[in-house]
Amino acid sequence: MVVATRYGLYVPAAELYLDARAAPGTVFVSHAHGDHCAVAGHIVCTPETSALQVARRGPPADVAIPLGESRQVGPAELTLLPAGHIVGSAMVVARTAHGTVAYTGDYKLRRNPLVPPAEVPRCDVLVTECTFGEPRYRFPPDGELLARLFAFVDDALAAGAVPVVLGYPLGKGQEALWHLTGRGYEVALHGSIANMTEVHERLGHRFPGPGRWTRYRRGELEGRVLLTTPSSRKSAMVLRLPRRRVVYLTGWAYHPGAHNIYRDCDLVLPLSDHADFDELLHTVRESGAQKVYTVHGGPHFAAHLRSIGVDAEHLAEHPQSVAQDDAAPVPAPSPAQGAQLGLWP
Repeated sequence: MVVATRYGLYVPAAELYLDARAAPGTVFVSHAHGDHCAVAGHIVCTPETSALQVARRGPPADVAIPLGESRQVGPAELTLLPAGHIVGSAMVVARTAHGTVAYTGDYKLRRNPLVPPAEVPRCDVLVTECTFGEPRYRFPPDGELLARLFAFVDDALAAGAVPVVLGYPLGKGQEALWHLTGRGYEVALHGSIANMTEVHERLGHRFPGPGRWTRYRRGELEGRVLLTTPSSRKSAMVLRLPRRRVVYLTGWAYHPGAHNIYRDCDLVLPLSDHADFDELLHTVRESGAQKVYTVHGGPHFAAHLRSIGVDAEHLAEHPQSVAQDDAAPVPAPSPAQGAQLGLWP
């Protein structure tokens, strides 16, 4: 029902590729992060993902399906369900003559204030991400993490320091901004986060206040939170601040090497936009799937599933699907690659 090809994962009965970076046929794009956006013969995604992909210099969708709606695409009926990952993110359920296949893309079951709650798909075959598919990745409740974030910001401001919050330009940045402005903080945004935030607002996703956000301007950070990208923590923007305190929001806070990886940060909080270990298990059980494939992570989760009696197999990711910094624009194939894929003469 699901095979690994030179272009990425493929569902033959649906004639559908899953988050392939470039492919000659139809590709389902689960969300607009740079390691999932596609250049393809045809693209299926939500209208929001299409708009975000265009904003990141990628191609628009040929078939834009709103969440909860179904369309006949080729030989399969496709339904897109909310994934809870970022705005526009979706799972796809493909009903075919040979059974029902569901693909989660990146998702989380914990609440994201900007998107509808994720829905666990019912299916015969489940393809699930497993980024945090190890028992050590069990995240505390978001309320607890946000309380720690707010206390960190309050302490920094009280000490006359600039609180620097690190989050990806698309997704984590906007989720953090929603919470920070809702708490009443004035927030200065790195340009790449501001660009994506403006797209969110054009799509109707507002930030509650009473705090407000503005684009970062040098010398205008007194009393403000600087919300910037992880890569910029080593840039002049951050390093020239005479007094700063830095917090990184990432699920990798529980990685065994986190202490060394993030030693230039004052605090690392596991506020993640991915499912943790228990959410992954819950999804597998609730899906009713007879066969499970794991992707976007290591083989540990599939091995754990087999140990508890689930027919599971890990599919190694194709080189095209290696994750990139979310700040990177969507790269288009070269003319030679495009010709090889049959995307253009």
